[in-house]
Amino acid sequence: MTEISSSRPRRPASRAWMVTFADLLSLLLAFFVLLFSMSSMETNAWKTLVDALSSRLNPLHQWIKPLVDTEDSAPKLFAKRAVDLDYLAGILRAKMADSEILSQSVLHRLDDALVVSLPGHLIFLPGQARLHDGNERTMAALAGALKLVGNNIELVGHTNASPPPNGSTFNSNWDLSLARAMALANGLRAVGYARAIKVLGAADAGYHDISSKLPDARRQSLSRRVDVVIRETSAEGDIHAP
Repeated sequence: MTEISSSRPRRPASRAWMVTFADLLSLLLAFFVLLFSMSSMETNAWKTLVDALSSRLNPLHQWIKPLVDTEDSAPKLFAKRAVDLDYLAGILRAKMADSEILSQSVLHRLDDALVVSLPGHLIFLPGQARLHDGNERTMAALAGALKLVGNNIELVGHTNASPPPNGSTFNSNWDLSLARAMALANGLRAVGYARAIKVLGAADAGYHDISSKLPDARRQSLSRRVDVVIRETSAEGDIHAP
């Protein structure tokens, strides 16, 4: 028995409407051209429109203009931005762990700064401001950690409460703390760190901030240090070490 489908075969849709649509578009185009030809053009207004569109749509405009405007401020183009201090703390901890001396440093977060306290007895001779021999690797590790940081950086020297011994080349703890901070800055410069660093001496001003519950020997050791203070703000000025 032969099955016969009840559905009729579909005929392809006619596209004759497209001819009518194309004729309509042609007539509209001809109509607008006719209106334009019958109108009088305001040359000044047209020129203003052309200039405005040329300025906005020119693909080279965005490349040329900044170079002209910033020709005298090229250093700002290459200035590094300040790094978030919480993010930076994680990076510094990882880098400091690879150095025998830096791994013994203390890193703590203040409200507006990140401080890396370098123990003075590990990097300086007793009562002197000269770096230990063989500290190049430590300076290189510290410089490598700070090189990509665009924040303001300060080096603050500290001493204990005891005055310099008789015969010392330093008249006061302030002189000693400032000289040690300067020596550390010069050590960083010697291994290639070239950004500006602010150098300060605090003498024994931070000694009384150390907990009195600690043994006196421990307090004395913690007070002899150089703090690397990393601020939240971006570094400004020339790129040079002191």
